Amino acid sequence: MPKVSVVIPSYNHGRFIEKAVRSVLDQTYRDLELIVIDDGSQDNSLARLAAITDNRLRVIAQENQGAHAAINRGLAEAQGHYLTILNSDDVYAPRRLERMLPILDGNAAIGLLSSYIEVIDGQGKAVGVKRGYANLEPWPLPLVAESFRSGVDNRAALLTENYLATTSNFLFRRSWYEAIGAFLPLRYTHDWDFALRMASVADIEIIPEPLLQYRIHGNNTIHENRAAMVFEICWCLAVHLPKHRADSRWYDKERPERRVSQLLHSIYTYGNERVLTVMLLEKLAENPVDALELLGMESARRQLYLEQIRRNMSEKTVADLPRTDSSAPARLLSHLRRLASALLNRA
Repeated sequence: MPKVSVVIPSYNHGRFIEKAVRSVLDQTYRDLELIVIDDGSQDNSLARLAAITDNRLRVIAQENQGAHAAINRGLAEAQGHYLTILNSDDVYAPRRLERMLPILDGNAAIGLLSSYIEVIDGQGKAVGVKRGYANLEPWPLPLVAESFRSGVDNRAALLTENYLATTSNFLFRRSWYEAIGAFLPLRYTHDWDFALRMASVADIEIIPEPLLQYRIHGNNTIHENRAAMVFEICWCLAVHLPKHRADSRWYDKERPERRVSQLLHSIYTYGNERVLTVMLLEKLAENPVDALELLGMESARRQLYLEQIRRNMSEKTVADLPRTDSSAPARLLSHLRRLASALLNRA
């Protein structure tokens, strides 16, 4: 039985899939299995996979069901003590597993381990390094010093944004996975929801070293359906905010007012605070069946929320960031921030 199982959910990334697979099979840590779930690709992904020979690789093809379903299928097939995911257009650094596994071996309280991320473009050119929630934020906050971004609480910082960025950045014990359950049918935030669930029961740690290449390219689902993305952001906050606030680890005994200030300056919904408020009033955190029903495409309540979000969206919120300074440094920062926004929006 391998110590580590790596799951690659693959969909129409034929030009990237070989590099992703090789980055796993060429790891300096060798005791692993790699399970690729091809989620109904219509390109040459399966042909490219068939050309790779390694007894640690297993390829399973299924009809298209979405990223969360492909990940869940792979994790169900996995045999390893540790579980990890790599999207089919991303790349592991050669020593990623070698660097990360001893940390998990030495601390059973860590539920989710990740690393800094090197952001690359479609040709593999490096365009920046994301250092957790310290930079490349997906949206600006008016008073960063009063927000979760200014602290050192990895768990609380997740309530502001998914700074882990992607399921490719997740490494976790099988026992913790079994404790929190599978990925939910969220199109844009299935990774954020999973991380928030893990943070409610275990520690979240990040290695200050870029051990993953995260690819931004023309086929990313960056602006596919912004209203649906904002709906899922509000859903995640409505489900997880009450749970995290009820946890005893939440409170700051020395400065209890600090948490209130941080919440006021951290929660961001693209101007859809009313939507979040109503979702909180629905008490989704206390009614998981009701919360899951709201994710159904045919849900009448979902459609009402989406209509409200569409009415709230404006050119300013779609643009996200001001672009008034034309200096070279400002253009670079704007470029990196747009990439950072993609980290949240990419499927």
